[in-house]
Amino acid sequence: MTTISSPAPLTHKRFGQLTYLERMADSHRISVFFHGLGLDATDYQEYLETHETHGIAVSLAGYAPGRTDPLPPVPASQHVEMVAGLVELISRNNPDKRINLIGFSLGADLVLQLAEWWTADPGRTRPPISGVLLLDPNVNQSTMTISRLFASADRRDPTPALKELVGLARDPDVLRSLCGYAIKISSKDFSQVHRLANDMIRYWDPVGYDQFGARVARVAEISDAVSIALSADYREHLTGMKNAVRRKSSRADDVVFNITELDHFGLIENDFLSRELKSMG
Repeated sequence: MTTISSPAPLTHKRFGQLTYLERMADSHRISVFFHGLGLDATDYQEYLETHETHGIAVSLAGYAPGRTDPLPPVPASQHVEMVAGLVELISRNNPDKRINLIGFSLGADLVLQLAEWWTADPGRTRPPISGVLLLDPNVNQSTMTISRLFASADRRDPTPALKELVGLARDPDVLRSLCGYAIKISSKDFSQVHRLANDMIRYWDPVGYDQFGARVARVAEISDAVSIALSADYREHLTGMKNAVRRKSSRADDVVFNITELDHFGLIENDFLSRELKSMG
């Protein structure tokens, strides 16, 4: 009689001020997930629980669900250093496995900053990255509607900003997504959200695509392949994004764009993630 082993359970772990969910599996790759502004590792929990692959979903410092101990607002630069250290540790502990990095929204921008961190100093340890999936990365400040809203909010009382956020909905599906997002934000320490929103606003130029192209070029330097999946609202930016990558990267042919009909939060739904990660191998 054949015995079918049960899926490995998720484990909660800590690396300094970061926390993460890990699902161990005897797979040839490790997928490391980074969440959007105000979200956390649980946004990828369904994927981790339903796929027989080694997966790690990171909660940034101050973002872990249910966190009660106060933590001063952590700047983006500190997050980059901490996340770089975690990915390097994952690589050392799993030398025979390929690493894929998956970032959604702010998490995609974090991957761009990781690539800059690893390529800025030749003496820094650069873990071998097999693939990168960027889900709705920013291209300039014009794509930062939510970040701009939270950056200008009162960090002691985000209620007016959350009401304005829900008011951005243009159809029932988006309304449901934004209501769920507002509920999740309301459970967080908003001072953390406020700090990261302001840091990321400063990270991007107001307009233009060359900065985006140069940053994707750095990602292509550290990864064998780069996939960029975009929600429907990015259609107006697609040509500018592609052209900028062609101008700035000698490996532009290794960067694949996928424009979808999904809304922003649809990109982290389990079905879509499954298809995108399966195509990465």
